[in-house]
Amino acid sequence: MITKINKLKRFGIYQNYTWGAIDDFKKKNLIYGWNYSGKTTLSKLFQVIEFKDKNKCFSGSEIEITINDGTTKIVNQDNLSTFPFHVKVFNSEYIKRIFTWDEPKSGFNPIAFYLGDEAGDIKGKIKKLETINDRLTILSESKYKPIIAIFENYNKPNGNFTRKSKDVRDNYLIGLYDPTTFDKGHFKQIVDTVKSNLDSFILTPSVRESNKKEALAEKNFYVQNLNFRVNDSLEQLAFAVKSILEDTAPKAISFSNLESDTELFDWVQKGIPLHNDSTECIFCTQPLPTNRISNLNSFYSIKLKEIQDSIEQTSKLIEAEKQIIDVKFPYKKEIAEIFQSEYEEAVQQYEIQKVIFKSQLNILEADLKMKGSNIFNPIETTEIQLISIQKELEEIKTIINKHNDWLGQFSSRKNAAIAKILNHYVADYLKTEDYNKKETEKDFAIQAIQNIEVKIKANSILIDGYNAQLSDKVKGQTELNDILEILLHRDDIKIEIREDKFRLERSGHPAEHLSEGEKSAIAFAYFLTDLKALRNDDPPKLPKTIIFLDDPISSLDSNHIFQVRSLLKDFFKTEDFAQLFISTHNFEFFSMMIDSGIYGKIRSDTKEEKRPLYFIKRDKEGVSTIEKMPKSFSNYKSEYVGLFHILKDFNDSIDKDNFAYLLLLPNALRRFVELYTLTKYPANNDSTVDHRVDLIFKSSKKPHHNIKLLNWFSHQNQIEKLQQHDEKLMQIKDAINDLIEYLKNEDELHWKGLNGL
Repeated sequence: MITKINKLKRFGIYQNYTWGAIDDFKKKNLIYGWNYSGKTTLSKLFQVIEFKDKNKCFSGSEIEITINDGTTKIVNQDNLSTFPFHVKVFNSEYIKRIFTWDEPKSGFNPIAFYLGDEAGDIKGKIKKLETINDRLTILSESKYKPIIAIFENYNKPNGNFTRKSKDVRDNYLIGLYDPTTFDKGHFKQIVDTVKSNLDSFILTPSVRESNKKEALAEKNFYVQNLNFRVNDSLEQLAFAVKSILEDTAPKAISFSNLESDTELFDWVQKGIPLHNDSTECIFCTQPLPTNRISNLNSFYSIKLKEIQDSIEQTSKLIEAEKQIIDVKFPYKKEIAEIFQSEYEEAVQQYEIQKVIFKSQLNILEADLKMKGSNIFNPIETTEIQLISIQKELEEIKTIINKHNDWLGQFSSRKNAAIAKILNHYVADYLKTEDYNKKETEKDFAIQAIQNIEVKIKANSILIDGYNAQLSDKVKGQTELNDILEILLHRDDIKIEIREDKFRLERSGHPAEHLSEGEKSAIAFAYFLTDLKALRNDDPPKLPKTIIFLDDPISSLDSNHIFQVRSLLKDFFKTEDFAQLFISTHNFEFFSMMIDSGIYGKIRSDTKEEKRPLYFIKRDKEGVSTIEKMPKSFSNYKSEYVGLFHILKDFNDSIDKDNFAYLLLLPNALRRFVELYTLTKYPANNDSTVDHRVDLIFKSSKKPHHNIKLLNWFSHQNQIEKLQQHDEKLMQIKDAINDLIEYLKNEDELHWKGLNGL
């Protein structure tokens, strides 16, 4: 419950209010104050809390209250949303708010209204919610559902994925798949794999073509032999030739003809073995000169034979080298297609290098041939390129190895290539389609539609609730009429429900107008009915509800005060509410409420801190304060007697300047004289205080002169006038003293009654 109002700043006439030293609010509190003292403004503070809206009343004001819901907390204008209790306020604003009148159209228009909606017109709320739902539905249908439909075109039967999977089968991987082995279902699986990072699955053109070839490759090849033995002996042969060229044979005997004629040299060398035992030439049958054969053998020495043998042997090695490097490689078509291009290039490079290699061998051959004609002389070696063909050969072997490996891993490599190329095609398609953006928009649209549906459902529940309030022809109607009968003390006015509206009828006929009192009675009847509904809710809400009633008898005549008191006593006898505040300016009602038992037994000796009674007054600065109720008021059942004792206490006070209720004296004196003169001269209501004073107090008596100054004080502005004319306060002292002396001396019996003697 609320224990104290710590601060009110710029809140109406509570300009800079602080709680002070008064006792905390109790569970049940009764507040008294004269008109314009600040009671209704205080009720507006509770309205601010009720609606949890700091700008509901007096925008820009500051508030701070202390509450206790098991623990003590401070609530201000900025954290009203944390206020843990419900609040229900009955005041003049509530009465205005509870009635929503139909505008007259034409002719006779009986009073009909929607009763039961504290925030305004239920029909208006229903229409507003229905409009919101219509707009939300249009938004869902026109904006978000088309986004979803566009995206759903991808995966629907004969949709985008179906068409694209056919395109891949027919135009990209021809012959690899049929509709049963690659369709939109397979395509969608790949979509789910690649969509999170499309760029990582998109291949460069060369890599794409390579994977495509491997994906389409057929296993129509065989393992190729790698036994290519090429010694690559160019350097060794060159060294051997160089040695031969630099070598020479010694000449023991000179044969000039033989040395100058190469053919003759060779012919004689070959003929010597045929004449070893002959004395004549076997070719011409002429006798051989003495020692011819032995001299020729000396000419053709052993070294010469050795050089000639080296030339022959090395020439054979060169020829053999030419044969070795003439390798017969596999045909290009025998190599897997994915390797054919690089294989062909490698073979071409080998052949180019082989030609160069052979040209170097030819140079060596020419040098050996030249040496054969110059055995007895060293000759210079022709310079050659010491090249190799091993690198080119190894490149061919590497490609053939890849071919052989590929054959060994054909299935796995083909499947991997298929996966890569499919991922590429799908990722490239999705990127072109801006698929991920569309999916994000689709997801957002789905969430938006879900939110819209939740909102529409929530609004529909509210609409159903409001319709229930309008169409439920039983709920509250009987109780409303029962309370109205008690309040108005007659049963001719009843509330009936016609076409989902509450309608006021008099004696079965539509009422044409309502008095302010009747409006107040109907509104208060509904307020109590509404509180009963809170009590009957499951679970009950009333135990967590703070109730503030501001002058519930306002606009009602004195005949109805007892009925209001009876209704309140009956309702609040069950203490199943969080807290109760009742404020009033009517002392008779105030006194009745003290006697009602709602606030317990309050006697003259009840301690001040235990009295749940509070008093609102305006000070000389024109701002309101909340204080404890003076005992002089609450100890008496009559406002009249209470006013008398305030005046008497002031008159008897020694320190009059510091009298607790100094600023109340003008109003108290005026009110007392008004009531006193009425008791002495109960004329019709047209009589004035001045007229009655003239009749009752003789002009020669002091009360007459001093009480006349009360005409200067008005009901609403006496505080302001006191601020301007402090000397008038001195006259009030005299006026009160004169009045007390008059009663004591001139109206002795009345004096005794007022003093309880």
